[in-house]
Amino acid sequence: MKIIQVHSLFSLPVHVPNRGADGLAKRAVFGGVERQRISYQAQQYALRKSPEMAALEAAGGIGHSYRTALVGERLLRPALEEAKVAEAAGWTDALMALWRKEQTGERAAEADESSAPLIVGEQEIRLFVAVAQTCAEAGMAPDGLRALVEKKAPKETPPAVVQAIEALRTARGSVGFDGALFGRMATGIAVSTVDRAVRFGDALTTHAITPVVDFFLVTDDLKDRAAGEAGGSHINTREEAAGLFYRHVLIDTAQLQSNGVAPAAVIAPLLAALLTVSPIGNRSPARVIETLVEVGGQVRSLMDAYAAPVSRQDQAVARLRETAAADAETYGRPAAALWLSEQSAQPVSRVQSLAAAALAEWVK
Repeated sequence: MKIIQVHSLFSLPVHVPNRGADGLAKRAVFGGVERQRISYQAQQYALRKSPEMAALEAAGGIGHSYRTALVGERLLRPALEEAKVAEAAGWTDALMALWRKEQTGERAAEADESSAPLIVGEQEIRLFVAVAQTCAEAGMAPDGLRALVEKKAPKETPPAVVQAIEALRTARGSVGFDGALFGRMATGIAVSTVDRAVRFGDALTTHAITPVVDFFLVTDDLKDRAAGEAGGSHINTREEAAGLFYRHVLIDTAQLQSNGVAPAAVIAPLLAALLTVSPIGNRSPARVIETLVEVGGQVRSLMDAYAAPVSRQDQAVARLRETAAADAETYGRPAAALWLSEQSAQPVSRVQSLAAAALAEWVK
């Protein structure tokens, strides 16, 4: 496995980057101590919604990914109508049925477009439309589509239809850049499951969580104070906390390649994004204290450095260095180990370029 690992220590001021179903800051117990937690979903969302993602997507060169429960309504049907496909509604239903396992009897009557978000790439949408358009032009009905895709097409099937379906089959992993990074789980026969190439670990504080309850109110701009209309329009409380967090990110460059993205094109900007993009909750900016970027080596988290809680930044950095050194003795040294604090001018750019160069040399 050709990998890059990013071990980061970062601090966040009083904030709520993401909450659990109970409305409180997310938590996890580690080393017998309750810590604050930032879920991997929240971190991925921050990256996907950052300005850096647009540049990464352009570098990836495989198009955009859509995450939506409205694939049929907002993507397929408008595209079919734009292509002037007859019975666009019927073809939309037939295409969306490919995302589900085949149902029979009462369950078939109840089956409807999935309410869960689906991940689909731009190229896949174009291929779905091409299949429907080709089949419609050949005089075929939408209700015959599943059999054509699921089974071998009969001999009398027009060649253009066979070619369009084969193109769809061969591109079932064309999930777009977001999907190439973070993968997707697929059911049915429309698309294939794609394994993630970038794996975020949940970030945990190096110390116990110490929450505070913040009382706040929302003022009303239209209340007339002179007329005695004082006070706010809403009052409430929320839990907040500050913390020093450890996070592990794994980049599997072989999986990235398998998902259609050339690692050489995206590794440098991806590393820069991982060092600069914050979990966005209430948009408190994170400050990176220290980062270790490893090219190759044993896949592992260094969170064990904080099994015994550490709150001071200098102690947390020392623990990270000690644990990384001990692991190198136990598991072997990576091809390159780059500490952000050891880079002189423009450390983020320096780590980018050094990691990309080390990876290029290592994979030869």
